[in-house]
Amino acid sequence: MQRTAHRARFVLADSNLLLQNAVIYVSSSGRISGIEPWNNASVNPRVRVVDWGSALLMPGMINAHAHLELTSLHDKLTRFNSFTDWLSQLIRCRRLWTAEDFVVSAAKGARLSLASGTTLVGDITSSGVGWEATMGNNLRRAVFEEVLSLAPDQAGRAMLQLNPRFEQAEPNSLQVHGISPHAPYSVSAELYARAAELSRKRRMLLATHLAETRAEVEFLEDGTGELKDFLAAEGVLPTGWKPPKLSPVQFLDSLGVLGPLCVLIHCNYPDQESISRIRKAKSSVVYCPRSHEFFGHEKHPVRQLLDAGINVALGTDSLASNSSLSMIDEMRFLVKKRKDLAPEEIFQMATRSGAAALRYASVLGCLKRGYYADIAVLELPENLKPRQFLSQIMEGAGECIATIVQGQTAWQKQ
Repeated sequence: MQRTAHRARFVLADSNLLLQNAVIYVSSSGRISGIEPWNNASVNPRVRVVDWGSALLMPGMINAHAHLELTSLHDKLTRFNSFTDWLSQLIRCRRLWTAEDFVVSAAKGARLSLASGTTLVGDITSSGVGWEATMGNNLRRAVFEEVLSLAPDQAGRAMLQLNPRFEQAEPNSLQVHGISPHAPYSVSAELYARAAELSRKRRMLLATHLAETRAEVEFLEDGTGELKDFLAAEGVLPTGWKPPKLSPVQFLDSLGVLGPLCVLIHCNYPDQESISRIRKAKSSVVYCPRSHEFFGHEKHPVRQLLDAGINVALGTDSLASNSSLSMIDEMRFLVKKRKDLAPEEIFQMATRSGAAALRYASVLGCLKRGYYADIAVLELPENLKPRQFLSQIMEGAGECIATIVQGQTAWQKQ
């Protein structure tokens, strides 16, 4: 049974499908039951019509990687000498927080996400309160519970600590569980293997930071460099630790971590052999353009990854390394920064590719019959023309005024 009809001057159903003066019908289950040209006379009087006027309706943005619980660190970690210096400051700040601080920070991040047209977030949490933190915000999330320990004999204990988070979590139709072994410089081979086993057993996504810095590559291949010094200073480098003498991607592949359920975050420094392994394993990669810029990394290999046929999604990372949680801002930054990427490719990375990475490919990422009605509503300039429409949006035309999740208005500009 149809429940609501959303009408607007423009409906951008997909990157290459623009409809003018159209209506999206939403059923009582929150799914799209049809998209048609607008004809007021033909609307069933029992259907509630929401007329957005000259606005644009487009797929809700998908932020495939964020740390919502770090939102309160916005502008707090802007001065650092190296990645490990930034990491040290982050750790010190987190140690001072209470559980309530994490809840407040994550809830703020959820609100900021919705206010920018984002409807789904791949959210990493290590606080222990991540699942409950955004209850009531109506933001769709894949909640990745983080584990970390370089000590091989602590792998079992680290996994046991996750059980209450999975078993006792209050059911939420907008949230799914995932697991996140943090990174190869903070997770032992034993812990990675156990996390991968749990991922396969539960058919649950696994997300991990990978090949994020040159220092990570050096640490794994040679056992030297700033990461080794940092871990030793923190007292978390096990006695007698030996490097695997493998690249980050080779290391995870040797442990059986790579696969369709695996989401690789950043991948700033993969070699060609690593790209081939990622493609063969059918793992997804999440590129975080403005966070990448924040740390001053070398040019990201996103073009090579796409050309290899790898699914590449976009993420914001956290406000500890970004200026906003807006995926629209992320796309607009990227279209200016990377002239080797077409606007249509960038839009797909923020929609369809994000849905594929987070296992929502058949129900999210575009506006289509049978898909969830997750919609971003943008107010447009009156003089905006249909010609090169997506390019105009990418260049700055349009402001988010409402966000709809599963047919319900989750946020609206007042």
